Amino acid sequence: MPLYRAAFVPTLALSLAGPLLGLARGAKELVLASLATDRGISHTHYAQAREAPSTQMQLAEAASLIDTATLHLMRAADDVDSCAASGQCMPLVNRTRARMDIGTLARCSRDALDLLPSIQGARSFADDSPLQRIWRDLETGTRHAMVNPAIATEMNGRTLLGIEDQITPLI
Repeated sequence: MPLYRAAFVPTLALSLAGPLLGLARGAKELVLASLATDRGISHTHYAQAREAPSTQMQLAEAASLIDTATLHLMRAADDVDSCAASGQCMPLVNRTRARMDIGTLARCSRDALDLLPSIQGARSFADDSPLQRIWRDLETGTRHAMVNPAIATEMNGRTLLGIEDQITPLI
């Protein structure tokens, strides 16, 4: 059964990545729902925030970052599944690329969550704001060692350069 042949560490990283992507998607949905209420932008002439080019551009950029995160998640999952189905051990270059994909997902999700509260405004950070809780949870989750973008980048770079000594045995 291919499930039991899946590379453990990339699978572990994938299991952490799904909730992170879900948080980013949920934040986008919250902001879209807020924009549908026809609220304005404080201290501007915009009676509806969705009419502001800055809102449109930030929302489009956040959505694109979330789409990019999704594509990297799917590639990493496809690599793990393909290797498991083939019965072959997942090559090091694929394992480090999967970790890099998860690191990219973390970075893109965090970047999207930098934009979305800017659309929502300072109230995004109120203690009772769902967007604040999502932001805080994503900021925490994307710093887990299995999804840390800096660590993943270093591992992948070492592999691409043919450097055999890695920074961790967990690849």
